[in-house]
Amino acid sequence: MAGIISDLAAIGNRGTGRYHGPMRHLLALLLVIALALPAWAQDRPRAGLMWNRSGLPATLPLVVGTEPGQDYVVFLVPPDGGDPVMAGYIHGGTFFRLLVPPGSWHVRFAHGREWQGGDTLFGPDTEWTGVDEPMTFGSGVARRHGYIVRLAEHEGRMQIASTGPLDQCQDLYVTSEIIHLDEERETAIKRLTTSGLRKLDIEQDEEPEVNTNRLPAPGLRDLDIQVDTRSQVCP
Repeated sequence: MAGIISDLAAIGNRGTGRYHGPMRHLLALLLVIALALPAWAQDRPRAGLMWNRSGLPATLPLVVGTEPGQDYVVFLVPPDGGDPVMAGYIHGGTFFRLLVPPGSWHVRFAHGREWQGGDTLFGPDTEWTGVDEPMTFGSGVARRHGYIVRLAEHEGRMQIASTGPLDQCQDLYVTSEIIHLDEERETAIKRLTTSGLRKLDIEQDEEPEVNTNRLPAPGLRDLDIQVDTRSQVCP
C-alpha cells in the first residue's frame, strides 16, 4: 500500500509541469482513494500448526469447534504470563485438532475476517477471547488427557461456548504370522498317510528324494510378531 501511494505521489510531482486541469484533479482523487483503502489482506495460512516454541514434544489433543465467517488463531500462553509458546491457524466453520505440549496453559483465540500477517494478525479488527482458567494437558501409561473447546457468537461477540475433557486411550494390538522357511520338507510331511509310511512316488527331476524310513524333520519356521498402538477416544 505504501508503494502505491508513493508511486501516485511521484507521478503527481513529475506531472505538475505537464498536467493541468482535469488530469491533476484525477491524480489527486486517485491519491485520496489510495489513502482511504484498508491494508491489503494476505493469503491466509493453511489450517494447522503455525509454530511451537515450547521446546517440548506436542502429543496431547486440543480440539476446537468454530463457526464459519471468520478465521481464528489459537495461542498457548504460560499461566504466569509471557510470550505464547505455540500457535495454530483455524479456518472457521470446521473442527480443528492440534497436538500440544504437556503442561498448564492459558488458551486464547484471536479472530477476524481478513488475515494481515503474523505481526498484526487480522489488523485493527482483530478481536480476542479465551478460556478463563489454565488447561492442564498430560498423559499416563495408556491415556492422553486433552480438551475440546467450542466457540460461538453471542450478542455480537465471540465467546467460549463450552469446554470439556478429551481423553484418548492407547490400545495395544499384537499380530503374528508364521513364515515357512522350508517348503520342501513341509510338502514331504503332508504326503505321509496316517496308517504308516509308504514309498513316495516322486520323480527325481521334479521333487527331491525322501527317505521314507523315518519321519522327515519339520521345516524351519519363523514367527513374525508385530506390535502396534492405536489411539481412540476413551469410553
